[in-house]
Amino acid sequence: MRERLAAALLALLLGESPAWAEPPPAPAVPAQEEAADATVVEEEAGGEGCPEKEEPWVAGYQEVRGQPVNLSDGDLKATLANGVLRPSRGYIPLEVTLHNSGPAPRLVRLGFESTGMGRSAATSRDVEVGARQRLVAWLPVPVSARGGLVRLQSPDADFRAFNFYSVDNTGAAVLVLGSERAFQSGTGLPRVEKEPKLSVRFIAPEDAPRELAAYVGHALVVVAGDVTALPADAWSALESYAATGGHLALLHPPRDVDSRLPLLSGTPVGQLPYGFGQVRLCAKAEECGQGLLADVSTLEPGAGGHVTLVAPIGPPPSWQRGGRQLLNNGEQPLLPGVQAPVGRFLLLITLFVLAVGPGGLALARRKGPVALLIAVPSVALVTCLAIVGWAVLVEGFSVHAARYSLTWLDRARDRAVTVGLSGYYANLAPEGVRVPTLAALLGPDTDWEPPAVEADWTNGMAVTGGFLPSRSYREWGEVAVVPTRARLTVQREGAELRVRNALGAPLARGYVRLGEAVWTLPALAEGAEGVATLEPSSNAESTWPEFVSFPEPVRRRFNIVPWNVLGRSLGEGDFLVKLEGPGLVPTAALPVELHEGLHFVRGRVDGP
Repeated sequence: MRERLAAALLALLLGESPAWAEPPPAPAVPAQEEAADATVVEEEAGGEGCPEKEEPWVAGYQEVRGQPVNLSDGDLKATLANGVLRPSRGYIPLEVTLHNSGPAPRLVRLGFESTGMGRSAATSRDVEVGARQRLVAWLPVPVSARGGLVRLQSPDADFRAFNFYSVDNTGAAVLVLGSERAFQSGTGLPRVEKEPKLSVRFIAPEDAPRELAAYVGHALVVVAGDVTALPADAWSALESYAATGGHLALLHPPRDVDSRLPLLSGTPVGQLPYGFGQVRLCAKAEECGQGLLADVSTLEPGAGGHVTLVAPIGPPPSWQRGGRQLLNNGEQPLLPGVQAPVGRFLLLITLFVLAVGPGGLALARRKGPVALLIAVPSVALVTCLAIVGWAVLVEGFSVHAARYSLTWLDRARDRAVTVGLSGYYANLAPEGVRVPTLAALLGPDTDWEPPAVEADWTNGMAVTGGFLPSRSYREWGEVAVVPTRARLTVQREGAELRVRNALGAPLARGYVRLGEAVWTLPALAEGAEGVATLEPSSNAESTWPEFVSFPEPVRRRFNIVPWNVLGRSLGEGDFLVKLEGPGLVPTAALPVELHEGLHFVRGRVDGP
């Protein structure tokens, strides 16, 4: 017994386990039983190396059907769709059907207000319903609101307010203009009850929204019926949606598809690039359905896809704030100097404390308490004036901005297709901005602190408040199709190629392809002329990918490689330039002090 205890103590001192502490040997298991147990374990785990078997998506769609809410007061009746599909970005199209059975026209104001996280967003729209008329009005609601209070106001009418809510998409958010039967026959996709690949909202084609903002943020927009049955302004919004980065599918392309989609190139069948987006022209139902599923698969975050091409950065959550982190994910602002000068203010406050404390005590001993009563308010006034003077002299009252954009210049139709990003900072909040119908503002994707914007959608989007709070940094993305007379004119004079810049902004550098040769454009001020330089054929396009590139912080905010879109297949008469200035976005009309403006524009030259 003593020998066993001594051996055990010696083993413990040496760091080994004593013999009596080791588990007994396991009984022998036949090889057949061991293999069977391993098979059972693999089946329960979902396969070798897979601890948990994921539920796959079902190759089908699920309808998100809104619940009608009926309101009436005398001759005016309203039906609102509640519990509608919420896209991942952009706006929720709030549908309001108005019916006036009276003999006189009625003016109706649609209003939405969302409150949450200490902030509120409000949108409104005024519509006129004619006598004995049925009218469908749309009110874009920011997706960050999710829900809120809807009010209808009309003279001599009293409608009750009701709570509006939206439903998050299980699959990719798809907006279908047409009936469910037309969608099924054109795609061959089945209707499923759970885990759908597509979450679908159906809208009658004749009631389709006329604003681009109603479509931005949906993964797909599908026209299931006759394209020619759509109102002209609704089709303009759909074409703009595709050109600014959306995915548009036509189950039954019309014969005049080339004229309806003027940016198409190549055979009009299958999936085709269209401006910054994609267009799918279907021929067979089964192929079309599988193509739609493939399209949404490329938009999933795991595949590197994104619903919108620009992603402005917002503030971080409250629990991550502190130090030098001003934006989410550790990103830095696009503008320098948007932080308060804490060091200078601390120095000024320290001097104030020294002047009031020890300085005041010395003054009271030498001059008496009356001098102290005069000196302390005077020092406080001087300190306040110094802080205000610093804000006025250094930062001023103007809006500081940095702008970046990508533009397709459609010279044949005098319009510009633009995807832009801007960063703003100001001491005082500006009055507001106006955005046309075929344009949309995209705020940061931050549910914890969404932008509290007040907007009127009567004629486009008029932002009346919350666009840029005072002494706050804010980023906005923009997608727009705007009319423009910007152009680049070329003219041959012997062996020279003269260029005139009429693009509305200083030209920093550019290229143009003419006569199977590439010419380099010199730096030109707005309205100036210059002579282009013929590029050697050996290095004509080797530096273009580096030329069409943003700085790294800006590049991370664009969900697109500029060279892959603007630099592809530069044909005869096409140009690609880098511009400075405010750019061709709708908010360029806002007076700002521009810190940096960088814009890449592709189009066709004017001239022989």
